[in-house]
Amino acid sequence: MSINHVIDQSDQKLIEQALGKRISRDKIISDINGDPDTKVIFDTFSPEDQEKIIAFLAGERTLQILCDSFFKKILDPGVTPERVESLLSAIYGEKVEIVEVLPKEGIVISDGGSQVIMDIIVRLSDGSYTTVEMQRLGYLFPGERTSCYLSDMMMRQYQKVRSNKGKNFSYKDLNNVNLIVIMEESSKEFLAVAPEYIHRRETSFDSGAKVKSLENVTYISLDTFKEKNQNEIGTELDAWLTFFTAEKPEDVLRLLSSHPEFLPMYKEITGFRKEPAEVIGMFSEELRIMDRNTTKYMIDELHEQVEAAKQELETAQQQVEAAQQELETAQQQVEAAKQEAEAAKQEAEAAKQEAEAVKQEAEAATNENIELKKESVEKDQTINKQIQTIDLQVQTIEDQEKTIEILRKQLAEQQKK
Repeated sequence: MSINHVIDQSDQKLIEQALGKRISRDKIISDINGDPDTKVIFDTFSPEDQEKIIAFLAGERTLQILCDSFFKKILDPGVTPERVESLLSAIYGEKVEIVEVLPKEGIVISDGGSQVIMDIIVRLSDGSYTTVEMQRLGYLFPGERTSCYLSDMMMRQYQKVRSNKGKNFSYKDLNNVNLIVIMEESSKEFLAVAPEYIHRRETSFDSGAKVKSLENVTYISLDTFKEKNQNEIGTELDAWLTFFTAEKPEDVLRLLSSHPEFLPMYKEITGFRKEPAEVIGMFSEELRIMDRNTTKYMIDELHEQVEAAKQELETAQQQVEAAQQELETAQQQVEAAKQEAEAAKQEAEAAKQEAEAVKQEAEAATNENIELKKESVEKDQTINKQIQTIDLQVQTIEDQEKTIEILRKQLAEQQKK
């Protein structure tokens, strides 16, 4: 049926068969106010819950079968085993048959001071045991809890088979124990893998060894299913999960149009409308259980947060200690580097002083060289002057010799005459 389907007269008739004839809200409220005890209980409900009750009693909507009282009435394997067989067959994907209904009370496990009580515990024709637990609120530590539930079931079977077989008992006589947990509101582990809403546990060994495991677990997330399959009822399992989640008339109509076998179950739920006081009393008990479970959930969650905070604190402390050690090492390295720098500074100062001394000696030598050079220049100048004087004297002598030679020649000529 399309989500845009227009509800016609035949649809209205089918809805009326499922939800009953409409009754005015004024009459419902008048009936509630007319019973003081019921009125006191009703007034403790939130406005949202009051609206749900009034709408149900008026025939405007149904109440989810997830309410514990409805679930036990509609899916009682001792009264209507065919319904539970249909549900289990849809989940397992194969036809199953119930051969025994077991007591619901646990024999070993204790949860919050009371024994674990499952919603459905049956033995199937193949010898296996199946437990169904309906949870309005997904608990913390689902893996740890289911391990305890399965251990309880395995011990029940073990004790029974051992008692019946006596000395002939063999572990081969034990059969599978199956746990199905149907959650209205899934815990974070399952929300993390949405839109998957069927979660089946598989056991295997990394070596590939084929070792049989007798424990099987299936979790079903109704909230994820409802969000994903808003307009599809393709399989028998889709039909059952729609039955668990449908509240509005159009959702009920969509289910009954393809799976009319659910109509008798809706009629049984609608039968509660005849007793408003009983409905309000059951709803109050349901809220009380939910409040207790919510409180326990919050306590478990707070405990988990505290443990996580402790681990984070320990990790932080370890990190601080490691950082302190690193800081101390760094400080030691800095101090060593400081000492090395101081030694280098002293060496540099000594080298500087040596360089200054060398510089001074060089400057002194340079000054001395300048003086010597100056004296040498002066001496050279004096010698040059003396050479020039001598050259002049030589030239004068040569001139005189020439003059004397001329005079000598003149004298000789005069003598010849």
